Amino acid sequence: MLMNDMGDGSRERLSSRTWWNAAMFAGILSAMVALGGIAATVLPGTDAAMRAVTGVLAVVGATGVWAAARSYRSRSPKLLALALACALGSTVVLVVIRSVA
Repeated sequence: MLMNDMGDGSRERLSSRTWWNAAMFAGILSAMVALGGIAATVLPGTDAAMRAVTGVLAVVGATGVWAAARSYRSRSPKLLALALACALGSTVVLVVIRSVA
């Protein structure tokens, strides 16, 4: 028997912390994208096309927040991948749009 294997569920706690950290990363990044998209949509001085694109990215960010919360609860790797894809993909699109505009 190993010294640290005391039967206290340390592997379960590690798995839970790993899911929590990954879901929080995806959720916080998605929330930042959603809030940035909402702010860019309502701030004056932007044209209608830019408002539409940032509005869509805000919806994608909100979808990422939802997927992150669901992935933590259900321990679904597919939902976690969706949350990370929403967060990172919309962040890349926002950066490209801001650098081009």
